Amino acid sequence: MDSNGGQALITMVALAVARVLQVCNFCITNSRRNRGSESTLRLDDGSGEEEEASRRDSESTLRTDNASNEEYDVFLSFRGSDTRNGFTSCLYNGLRNAGIRVFYDNEELKVGKKIDGGFSKALDKSQIYIPILSKGYANSKWCLREIAHMVKCTSTSNGKKEILPIFYDVNTDDVKLKTKLYKKAMSEHQKKFRSDELKRWEDALLEVASMKGWDLKGKGQGEQIELIVEEVSRKLNSKCKIVTEHLVEDTAQMEAIMELLDVRSGGVRFVGIHGMGGVGKTTLAKVMFNKLISHFERSSFLEDVRASSQSHGGFLELQKKLLSDLTGHGIANKIKDGDDGINMIKQALSNKEVLIVLDDLDKKEQLKNLAGKSDWFCSGSRIIITTRDESVLMAQVGVFSKEVLNQPEGILRYEVCGMRFDLALHLFYKHAFRSDSAPEEYGALSIEIVRTVGMLPLAVAVIGSNLFDWGKDLEHSDKREVWDETLKKLKEGPFKDVQDTLMISYERLEDKHQEIFLDIACFFITTDKTYPVIMWKDCGYFPSIAMRVLSQRSFIKIKEDNRFWMHDQVRDFGRYIVLQIYPRKFCRVWVPKDALKLLEGKKRNEDVEALSMTSDGCSRSIESKELVALPNLRFFRMKGIDILGNFKNLLLELRWFSWEITHKEFYAKSFHFPNLVVLDLSRSNIEDDWGGWSQMQMTKKLKILDLTDCTKLTRTHDFSNFTSLETLVLARCSNLIAIHPSISKLQLLETLNVKGCGSLQELPEEVSSLQSLKHIIMPENFQPLKLPERFGNLKSLLSLRLSLHPKMCRLPDSIGGAMNITCLTLRECVGIKELPSSIGELKMLEELDISNSGIVELPDLIGNLKKLRVLALSRTKIKEFPHTIGGLEMLEVLDAHKAWDLTDKNLEEIGKLFHLKTLILAFTSVSRLPPEISRLHLQKLDVGSIDLQQVPSLPSSLKFLVVQAMDFSVVPHPSSITDLEQLELYRFSNLRRRHHSTRRDYDSKLKAALMREQPCYQLPSHLSDLKLKSISPLPHFSNLLNLRVLHVIECPISRLPVTLGLIHLRKLYIIRCECLEEIPGLSLLRSLERLELKGLNRLVEIQGLSELENLQYLLLSSCDLIGQLPNLSKLGKLQHLELEACPNLRPIEGIEGLESWVFCSRGRTILERLLNISRST
Repeated sequence: MDSNGGQALITMVALAVARVLQVCNFCITNSRRNRGSESTLRLDDGSGEEEEASRRDSESTLRTDNASNEEYDVFLSFRGSDTRNGFTSCLYNGLRNAGIRVFYDNEELKVGKKIDGGFSKALDKSQIYIPILSKGYANSKWCLREIAHMVKCTSTSNGKKEILPIFYDVNTDDVKLKTKLYKKAMSEHQKKFRSDELKRWEDALLEVASMKGWDLKGKGQGEQIELIVEEVSRKLNSKCKIVTEHLVEDTAQMEAIMELLDVRSGGVRFVGIHGMGGVGKTTLAKVMFNKLISHFERSSFLEDVRASSQSHGGFLELQKKLLSDLTGHGIANKIKDGDDGINMIKQALSNKEVLIVLDDLDKKEQLKNLAGKSDWFCSGSRIIITTRDESVLMAQVGVFSKEVLNQPEGILRYEVCGMRFDLALHLFYKHAFRSDSAPEEYGALSIEIVRTVGMLPLAVAVIGSNLFDWGKDLEHSDKREVWDETLKKLKEGPFKDVQDTLMISYERLEDKHQEIFLDIACFFITTDKTYPVIMWKDCGYFPSIAMRVLSQRSFIKIKEDNRFWMHDQVRDFGRYIVLQIYPRKFCRVWVPKDALKLLEGKKRNEDVEALSMTSDGCSRSIESKELVALPNLRFFRMKGIDILGNFKNLLLELRWFSWEITHKEFYAKSFHFPNLVVLDLSRSNIEDDWGGWSQMQMTKKLKILDLTDCTKLTRTHDFSNFTSLETLVLARCSNLIAIHPSISKLQLLETLNVKGCGSLQELPEEVSSLQSLKHIIMPENFQPLKLPERFGNLKSLLSLRLSLHPKMCRLPDSIGGAMNITCLTLRECVGIKELPSSIGELKMLEELDISNSGIVELPDLIGNLKKLRVLALSRTKIKEFPHTIGGLEMLEVLDAHKAWDLTDKNLEEIGKLFHLKTLILAFTSVSRLPPEISRLHLQKLDVGSIDLQQVPSLPSSLKFLVVQAMDFSVVPHPSSITDLEQLELYRFSNLRRRHHSTRRDYDSKLKAALMREQPCYQLPSHLSDLKLKSISPLPHFSNLLNLRVLHVIECPISRLPVTLGLIHLRKLYIIRCECLEEIPGLSLLRSLERLELKGLNRLVEIQGLSELENLQYLLLSSCDLIGQLPNLSKLGKLQHLELEACPNLRPIEGIEGLESWVFCSRGRTILERLLNISRST
């Protein structure tokens, strides 16, 4: 290079260096100007540290005193010699220029100090902590103290504080102590500091290393500083949502939602929180938002979307707010219309992990405009939705064009129900007394109020706050009167604030849906839905749609037993509507005295549609002329009341008549109603010759006749005129011996219920002519029961359940003709020894259950049942599967539990059952599983025999595995089954085989097995439930962080070490481990909710029990040597303490608030807190 070229290069370098120095000097100068005399040089933690201490002590005191009086947005923690004069100073300036209050101190002021006084307050009062992790950061004991204190503050802040680490010139492995860099610094500190403090520092480094932050290596610092300032500004502007002042957290509900959100997994997840108004959805969403905000790059909480979207341009403003929260105002202000907003959201958020809460949605359109599809967002994003209407959560948010790992197809749903009673009571105390408990004189009254409002959080909070405000300036007697009046008022209906909340949802219902809601609230809570549906259909109310809407909007639930359920406050709201708001007041009358008053008035009232009344033990009758005044009555329920007079042309609109008759005489004439569809005479005192039958012959539309519990009937009446009947219920007519042959006329009959008719010995042959019959609900009859020989003519029959008919000897040979049967059950029909050959003709059969029956062989024709999904053979004497069993190509469940005689023959045919999900061969004579089994996609496998000698490699698809064996060396290692959730390992050690094994044979096999060394398993990490019986050595627990339930039964161990791998355990059962002497590490189980210790004869003490702060249920039984339990005062959540056969146990301290019941006959003591007892409906 010539001299001119060299000179030019030198000039260029000089200019560049000058520019850099100018920028840095500007930053440092600005910093010093802003901080004035407070900014001095930071010294390293070097050898001169102590000599400088006294000189700077007074300055330190002044600086920290000032700090203690000021609140900060951001606390910067850094190693002075690494970043002070460059990056940290520029970052400090950028934050200050953005209006952010920053605590930025000199390390020299910290010499010889601990984190106390001003420094502690500065840390405590800051919202965001930014540790700048550099190569020398871990060399400074002060930096380590700061970062440990940061972690402590954030862990107790309920999401209000967060740490945003900057990895300046290190990577996460350095901070996680996986490399020599920080590990060497920590070894140097070992010479000067206690092990507990070092442990705290190391834990803090590990936790911070796993947090999201900025990695500066290889990136422009100026650009990164801009990003950091923007992110901090955004977080401070959209920080935690303000939650109610008197919050009571429901940890169980939060944990359930956290499990659905699964923030550690990839993919995009939508989680919908739904429930009735006032149940606490928004509060729950705010708490979740506050806890999760630090896990995401960006976050936004859109409140009250329903109301906001109703105004003109509401959607557009919501889109702008969302984008403003997540990207800044620049992009948000560019939106012109809704479609433009959707496109902007897609473009701006596709590369950012975001947390979004959309609160109070009531239409799918709102979701479509704000967070329509999962592919709008970056993997790792989470969208939380709250709504009263579950149908909103049926919106399709998945993208089917591609598969994404951990990506659910739709919106995961969580229903918020009423609070647990103890939490609701605690919430009431906080509002009513501004305390965690009630004064003694108000304790019982508080409990009754909370029970009355059904634990609805909104109602509990509103009532508690009102009582607090009303009683502030009153004397005790006046205050007590206010409380008593409040309780009385609550029993009449909900408070106005609760009414207003529920009214929002009610007014959005269609008129017919409102009618059905009011019917349920007034009459049908806990009622089976079948009869109301028939009535509503005939009234043109379209009940299927209505019930779906009411259920989605949390007005009702339909329980598993098909019955309606409604929250007490919703019920009271519905009745309030009828009494006060509904245009036709008193259209429904459910209070007996009001009904009597209405009838006695004899004033025409066309508004009354439904009436319920009882005699209240008094002799009472109704005359026809009293009912003339109610021409539009469609539902009429009576109990213990007689009817007199002529009813011709009366009650023409009546659809449902329910009459519990107490007198066998019948006095009415022309007692027929042309539109009647439901006649319920259950629990009536009627006999075979009851006069009412002859008066009802013209009821041509009748679909349901219910005679349940008419115990005086011995024969049914002639059915000839009930030709429209679809359901005939004769349940528990215990003296019924014959059904009238006219039943053959009921060609529309779909359901015949004779359950509990213990005297009925046969179904008449005429039943076989009922071409519409779908369901016969049979009695459990210990008398011989004969089915019609032409039973196969029932072409519409869908199910035949003949459980508990020990004296039934055979099925009709014609049964194969009933070709539409999908379920055939012969449980405990021990008299039936074989299935008829026509069984193979049941082409639609899906479930065959012959458990506990006398059947000893399956016919080969069973292989023709191509649609069979469930085959249950448990506790039968079947010795082998037929060779055609492989033909059951749709079989999903094969259960041969305790079929003791079952052998290996034809077992390889199971390998052809490619749809099989559950295989149960426990307690059989099976000695080997065929290798073909490994090819199946089984989810549950239960296998066990003392003869078990060969188990092939197990299917990787298993989620539930149970193995019983003498020798576990023949069982493959389960650690490779990565998705396994439940595992049960039982070793035969003291069980004698009931059948083919002699005592000597059993003992010899056991002795041989005991001589072989048993494997010590490493278990799959996804296990949630583990049960070990007679297992030794125990498997390793170190990797079981997902385990929730652990049973250890009859294991020959002296100690059960609890490791960190079990810290998420919820339930622990240790039973009959007679050698067990100690349970070290029990105190680690801070999440444990249930602990049962039984038959531990050598256990002397339970160390760590007092630290189990989440424990709710504790049982100790037959623990002879335990003399003293620790003080249990820390166990604030303990609900149930049960003690049995612990003779040396002394009085327990710290169990105040538990009530005691003693059962002397068993030597058992149970102590419980007040539990949830709901008000009856």
